[in-house]
Amino acid sequence: MSLKLNSDSQPFVKINEPKYEEIYSFSRDFDLTDLFLFTKGQPYEKFADLRNKAPVYFHKTGPEDSEPGFWVLTKYKDIEYVSKNQDIFSSQLAGGTSLTHGFEAMDDSPLYRSTMDHMLSLDGLLHLNMRNPHMAFFNPKYVSNLRKKVENKVDLLLDDIAPLGKCNFVETVSAELPLFTLCEMLGVPEADRPKIIEWMKLLEMAQLIAATQMAEKNNLTLNEEQNKGTPDPALIEMFTNMVEEMFSYGRHILEERRKSPKDDLLTVIANIEIDGEKLPNEYLDGSWLLIIFAGNDTTRNSISGTMNLLSNNPDQKKLVLNDRSLIPNMVHESIRVANPVTYMRRTTKIDTQIGDQKIGPNEKISLWYGAANRDPEVFKNPDKYDITRENAKKHLSFGYGRHLCLGKHTANMQLEVVYEKIFERFPDMKQDGDIVYTPNNFVNAIQELPVSFTPKK
Repeated sequence: MSLKLNSDSQPFVKINEPKYEEIYSFSRDFDLTDLFLFTKGQPYEKFADLRNKAPVYFHKTGPEDSEPGFWVLTKYKDIEYVSKNQDIFSSQLAGGTSLTHGFEAMDDSPLYRSTMDHMLSLDGLLHLNMRNPHMAFFNPKYVSNLRKKVENKVDLLLDDIAPLGKCNFVETVSAELPLFTLCEMLGVPEADRPKIIEWMKLLEMAQLIAATQMAEKNNLTLNEEQNKGTPDPALIEMFTNMVEEMFSYGRHILEERRKSPKDDLLTVIANIEIDGEKLPNEYLDGSWLLIIFAGNDTTRNSISGTMNLLSNNPDQKKLVLNDRSLIPNMVHESIRVANPVTYMRRTTKIDTQIGDQKIGPNEKISLWYGAANRDPEVFKNPDKYDITRENAKKHLSFGYGRHLCLGKHTANMQLEVVYEKIFERFPDMKQDGDIVYTPNNFVNAIQELPVSFTPKK
């Protein structure tokens, strides 16, 4: 395949029905495409049921869907196998990260298009040629130098909440820190940074808004629970305007970096070349979306998820308060138990087999990281949050193989710093109210997490 990128470079193959007989029978009482299933967190009990009874399970979609469905993988070894064999399981074939592309009418909006045109949706040399130029901003030396800035920022954030005694932890800490870190790496001007927080909030609603719009377009009826959570027309209009603003800003600032390069990650992205040519607009949009969403949203939810876990497991919090050297392993265990990315998608290129199940070409595979991270074959007593767990670092929350998350070390560093500082200044900080999740089955999207602590002047 040519390395040349263009608007037609993504091969949109038709996803096939299962070619071979399904060997596991399983009576499903849930729907993994239902965003509202995830408003109570990830359905770990459902994953365990699948892993025990149907570890390679074909999840059918409804008659209104243009695709037949997708295979669901819940065992660690199966997800690891698929992740390291991209010659069989493609990220690029059929495009994107969606469990299903839904209706026949494809959305040609910049948001939909950009979910296809970034490095997560590429294979082989195309993927490496997009990925490798980023590496200088994610190596241990760069992350170590960045740590000082992160420490200073956390001090300022905690100064702001110190007199309050309570706050929405997401809004005041979790959303602010990764935004700062990412913008420092990218080189986004300080005056523009608040826009990105607003974009992040609405991007987590993207799945819900798209589902609502498509349901209305196709005269489908949402159930009572879904109707309660659907966005109103004003929010949909705001979302549409936000998408236009976000991509317009991204194109503008990347174009500026082509004209006037700086020592920042935006300059790297803007000046990536494939076969001697700069990236076309579609891939600039995709790269912009990926870096601000993946680099921001996932760390935000990991910071919030860790506070939820510590609050619900006071024995583990006591351990780490008495021994701060446990913080790095606490971070690994927190990311294992409250993994920020729920799944990724692959498409088979040839006849293959996963475990005992034969699978044909052009069939969609979904890798459920939260299920893998609680596989008892790998993690003893997997549902327990244990900050002394010896193999916590083996979690698959950052993916595996060539698509291993670039920002892994940056994310770990931020979590270490923020909890070092919280334990030092607010050791009694704990969740004080219900956690609220955005309807989203792709990321563990924590919208609200109220906390309380002893205020300090």
